[in-house]
Amino acid sequence: MSLSRSDLLAWGYIFLLVLAVAIGMVSATPFPTDDHFFFQEFIEKLAGGTLDLSISGFHGMNIVAVPWYWITRSPIAQIEFQMFSGMLIPLFAFLAGRALFRSTWHGIIFATIMAMMPFLSFSSLRGWMVATYHCLILLTLFLAAIRSRWTWLPFGFSLISLPFAAALLPLLIVLTADNTKPLYRRYDQVILGLSIPVVYLLMQFLQAGKIHVGVHEEFDAVGVWQGPAGMIRNAAHALQMLFSVHNFYFPNPAKTAQGNLMHTTPILIFLGLFSLLSPKDYFNPTSSASGGLRGARGLSLALLLGFLIGIGLNVAIDHMDHFYMETGILFLILASLPVLRKHPLWIPIVLATLHFQWFYFYLQFKDVFLLGKSFFLVPLFVDAAFILWLSLHLKEAVNICKNIVLPRA
Repeated sequence: MSLSRSDLLAWGYIFLLVLAVAIGMVSATPFPTDDHFFFQEFIEKLAGGTLDLSISGFHGMNIVAVPWYWITRSPIAQIEFQMFSGMLIPLFAFLAGRALFRSTWHGIIFATIMAMMPFLSFSSLRGWMVATYHCLILLTLFLAAIRSRWTWLPFGFSLISLPFAAALLPLLIVLTADNTKPLYRRYDQVILGLSIPVVYLLMQFLQAGKIHVGVHEEFDAVGVWQGPAGMIRNAAHALQMLFSVHNFYFPNPAKTAQGNLMHTTPILIFLGLFSLLSPKDYFNPTSSASGGLRGARGLSLALLLGFLIGIGLNVAIDHMDHFYMETGILFLILASLPVLRKHPLWIPIVLATLHFQWFYFYLQFKDVFLLGKSFFLVPLFVDAAFILWLSLHLKEAVNICKNIVLPRA
């Protein structure tokens, strides 16, 4: 199958974007801490043939990292696999966005946004689970959008990496339901995916006598949930976090660091909510803004429910956390893409406001990860690509601006 010139350019851009992330990643120095030691111990035991679910943590992303340990026998295999996952986030985002909206344009913009969120990828240098978890989420979206029979597998493993992946349920129901089958077989992919955490939790309870809440030994599966007063407090803080550039560490404000901020631009939050509150304008199968996808109205409702479930699960537990909010926010980012397509003048504003994360991440971790100039290769590449596009499409860009300043009658 031959690729068109536009397809070749799109794949070339994604390749260079992945390469920019990879160079920035390998130029930094991993610093194992916190959760890493639990995860590495689990990987080494499983690689040796022992499934030890008494070790604290959610281990879905560690199970898939075992083959890497077999190859390398590295004492930081868990971090290395997370780093590799971080490099793949733009690729998986491109595949997911293109398949979901049936548009290469949407895939490129989604990949760019995800690549411009360093807390998703570079947090892997510390041993946090964020990168592999997001790869599993994006892979689930891609497979569901192409109606693959393997959708349940990454979905199930994402659930046992972080339970916030339950926010995928409405979208999977919309994308994978087979209405030609009887009701009890219509949602096979969802049921198979849910069977993985059921088996995982049952085995953990039999081995450990309890259900772990990540690596937080101070909580159990009952005590982690908030009462009504705590949920109201969390919800109020969530609202403030969603529309702020910088926040504070809610459990202990004295520990606030530069990285305690939402991991994307508030502009995308606004645009995502705007589209979900105006679904007829942005999720119309005949509209180029939505990529001409089928079942557009069902998609808008699924994205809204995904956002509410993702944020709602965080509201219901001990405290709001910027990393925990990422799952719910992901659905708003997807919802913002039709708005960016229909109103492209938002794109440079989104791009400009995505930069602040890079400076905040650098300020917090420059000495920890020995970050150098190559860390900023991703935003530099994206900026260069945007300037190049403007130079090649100057007339189109001028016409877009004219339509804003001098709208047609």
